[in-house]
Amino acid sequence: MKVILYIGHHKVGSTALQVFLSQNWLALAQNGILYPSVEPRGFAFNLASTLGRRDKAVPLPILIREQHSALAYRMMSEVSQRKIPPQFAHLPASGQMFLALRAQVNQIKPKALVLCSEVFSNFGEVQPDLIKRLCVAFPKAEFEVYCALRRPDDYLVSQHGQRLKVGEQLKPLSAGGTAPYFDTIHFNYRTVIQAWADQFPNARLILRPYHEIVAAGGSAEDFMEQCGVDFPADLAPVGRANPSLPRAAMEIVRRANQDLPAPQAQALRQYLLQTGPHLNPVKNSDVEMFGADLRAEMVRRFTPIHDWLSELTGSAFFPDIQDMAQPRPTPEHQATTGLLSRIDPGTLPDQDLRDYVAAFRQQTTC
Repeated sequence: MKVILYIGHHKVGSTALQVFLSQNWLALAQNGILYPSVEPRGFAFNLASTLGRRDKAVPLPILIREQHSALAYRMMSEVSQRKIPPQFAHLPASGQMFLALRAQVNQIKPKALVLCSEVFSNFGEVQPDLIKRLCVAFPKAEFEVYCALRRPDDYLVSQHGQRLKVGEQLKPLSAGGTAPYFDTIHFNYRTVIQAWADQFPNARLILRPYHEIVAAGGSAEDFMEQCGVDFPADLAPVGRANPSLPRAAMEIVRRANQDLPAPQAQALRQYLLQTGPHLNPVKNSDVEMFGADLRAEMVRRFTPIHDWLSELTGSAFFPDIQDMAQPRPTPEHQATTGLLSRIDPGTLPDQDLRDYVAAFRQQTTC
């Protein structure tokens, strides 16, 4: 049996891949590819799929599509102070999850087992022995480890937006919000990969730059193309699974997360997620979120990491790495001002948000 471990990274299409694998669970299992459950709600979903009773009109809950994130969070919580996010509440112990994994393997006898979660990328930072635990759970298996990585400047903006989208209170990337990432998996990609390479020395390590994943058609398409397994044809495709905030909207959301009660901040976030892309005054790729000095610092810090990645893969991992030093043409504040000017107050959910946006707009134009 082959065990394929998708370890992320974050913000590289992992949600779309998890939705794809979840909604095609039955077709994959019938063709010898097991995307296993680890807890009762996942088993119930798979049973409903098998019986043809799954309501396909209902979006997949996060716990259903990200069963292996639940496993990863539970494993980390048992060896560190990392807390399990509330959307993964009421999980069994990790030992019970591993019993469930082995029982499915023993009963179904798949040719390939796929474990897929961007949360696995944290294992090397939290405790590398967590990786070994996955390895010893399948002692006779052949392993492949797939990891996707995004150029750090683009990645940090996307990660910043994701954290804002869920209501976190953060500093601007250009004013103290970037430095805390430097010594973590979110910038030092060697921290993500080295432990997996050490713990799985005989595994096939598949490292994919994000721009090549996009060129391949998306995370699911690239994953199927790169992994050494024949996937069945005619699997159900997925659309975009995790919409992002426009860069021009990020400062509005950042301020709202601090200024407004949680329900109102959430309402504004949802408005900007749905409406912001249509109001966006400039392309996301043209908005500068860091500044020239911070970009220079990022290049200095990331160069040895990039050299290591390039040596590992045999060529420049990010061929456009020099572009990381170049500021984009539109400063963030200018993009934010442009987006604010395009918001029709009548389309905002309530009067409090209309007043808030009007005051914000006045501040930016003074």
